Amino acid sequence: MSKNNYDEKCRLLIIGDSFVGKTSFLSRYARGTFNLTYLATAGFEFFTKEDEIDNKNVRIELWDSSGYEKFHSLTASSFSNAEGIMVMFDVTNPTSFENVRNWTESIKTHLSSGINNIPVIIIGNKIDIVEREVKTEEAKKYCNDLGFKYYETSAKTGENVNDTIKSLVREVLKKKIRKNKKEVNVMEIPKPQDSKKEGNCCCIIL
Repeated sequence: MSKNNYDEKCRLLIIGDSFVGKTSFLSRYARGTFNLTYLATAGFEFFTKEDEIDNKNVRIELWDSSGYEKFHSLTASSFSNAEGIMVMFDVTNPTSFENVRNWTESIKTHLSSGINNIPVIIIGNKIDIVEREVKTEEAKKYCNDLGFKYYETSAKTGENVNDTIKSLVREVLKKKIRKNKKEVNVMEIPKPQDSKKEGNCCCIIL
């Protein structure tokens, strides 16, 4: 696809504890590669990919929050322009799973538009490792109680990586469509007639 030949654009942010596989996950999707030697960046790392989703060419911008590995280090500017957010934990690391609540609370604190106005999903990564500590049903129930959809992936093998990101992109695009419809409907509401204009009042004299 050409760089400028896309129908929609979508900006996604991924957050979570250190070493849960955020950068590897995004690299697997954007570049089709997996690298065990990634080092944490001092800030945000940026990936892009153009993908076909539901017969539309979509330019997907992926922002990796490596360098902001503590939920309290995020600020309102960290979420600037994000249209969808992924919260990731490592299924072999119970602490990273327990911190999911802290990450979602950080979103609620700093997201000016409100957490209900932007799609947020939770991802359990590293399911290729047999010795997992967080079971699927436990994670599903926990995320359901928090009010978020749950996905499981492996950045190493690529399992469910594409489908997870595409699912979030679809939610973002649905939000955009609903927003655009509301704006169009508001614009189409007819203005009330000016009562001062002649002919708007009929008087009968008895």
